[in-house]
Amino acid sequence: MLGGIARGVAAVGRFAWAVATSPTTASKYDAEMQIDRLSQFIQDEVPEELHGRAWGLVVDELRRVDTEIERMVEEAKTEEQAATDED
Repeated sequence: MLGGIARGVAAVGRFAWAVATSPTTASKYDAEMQIDRLSQFIQDEVPEELHGRAWGLVVDELRRVDTEIERMVEEAKTEEQAATDED
């Protein structure tokens, strides 16, 4: 009986932690809108000679995001495997 309660408490704790640490959710459309906004900003506000550096910053951040997404997927797989192992 206590084992079942402990597993339930652990599941609630994992869920609360996932919610507290999860990134903002958005859709593909939201991401495309942000890229369009950045494109317009670079076009309108950044001097022509700095366009390459500005887009370089965008690419650097996208690479960082790629790494974060990979980490998020690996964590989800680990948590799923741990939950499967508990059963």
